[in-house]
Amino acid sequence: MPSRLSSLVSSLPMLALYTATFLVEAPAIFARMLVALVISTLVLLLSGHSTTDAWTFVDLAVLPSVWAIFALITPAGGGWWWKQNMGGRQPSEREQLAYQDAIELLQAHSDAPLRLPSRWFVLDTPQPDAAVCGNTLMLSRGLLETDHVPPVLAHELGHLASTDGKLTAALNRLVIHPPPPSTPEEQEQQQRSEVTVISTDSVILTILGIRALFWIIRKTISLAKGGLGLRLTAPFWGSYWREREYQADHYAAQLGQADELADFLEIHALIHDHPVPFIWLTQHTHPPTELRINKLRNTALHDQTPAHGTPPPETPDTRPLTA
Repeated sequence: MPSRLSSLVSSLPMLALYTATFLVEAPAIFARMLVALVISTLVLLLSGHSTTDAWTFVDLAVLPSVWAIFALITPAGGGWWWKQNMGGRQPSEREQLAYQDAIELLQAHSDAPLRLPSRWFVLDTPQPDAAVCGNTLMLSRGLLETDHVPPVLAHELGHLASTDGKLTAALNRLVIHPPPPSTPEEQEQQQRSEVTVISTDSVILTILGIRALFWIIRKTISLAKGGLGLRLTAPFWGSYWREREYQADHYAAQLGQADELADFLEIHALIHDHPVPFIWLTQHTHPPTELRINKLRNTALHDQTPAHGTPPPETPDTRPLTA
């Protein structure tokens, strides 16, 4: 009971920040309701039905927001979609073996059973990478081909053991992902197909009116996709996630992976660091890699150093007794 209470208290800042983000997303919800109303009205008109029933379909626009809040309780159903959206695949037997060996190594450093992902998949990228969303874990092919699977996996299990995975899923669901952008060739063809005809004032006004209408439609659809709340609260989320990275590193250190994770960061992450001016005003989610390495090295050194006042373990005296 005390552990549940402390877990609830520690989650209050996160819940408050998510609530604020959700409230700022209100314009996106209204935009979705407007889009749903317009589409349902057009469908009813074309099918010959009364448009008074269009309001019954407006409630469908609230479903994405409900789906986002539902992720804070349980992210069930989101793992499959995340895998498809990322382009992930099932692990091979060799990759499964590397994963199982890492889990067994980490479990040996923990008295309690580790909280494992409900599913995991592989992303075919050569860069070592890993992430957690909901109860699902992603490991890159590049990571599974290295010897750094245990420390990186320990870090991701740290996110999984907390509310980080559920929160990530809940934040992702606030935004309806747009379709992939058009290729440069398609954009060039679209620009060539645009023909502007200027003759009389009435024609010009008509063209300007049509363009203004299409501009309003594009902006409404863009707003309906969501993300306004995330953009306005980005600095707060950046600060929150940077602290969560330290906590996940600490969890990995508790599983005996402090030095190993520091080695991984030195080899694969430190080279990608760059100056971030006014980082406290940005949504930068990771703290400076050098500071993470410093904390991990100090933790490893502290674990290897005997506590003050504690004598070192005695070595049995195997010398023969003399008379």
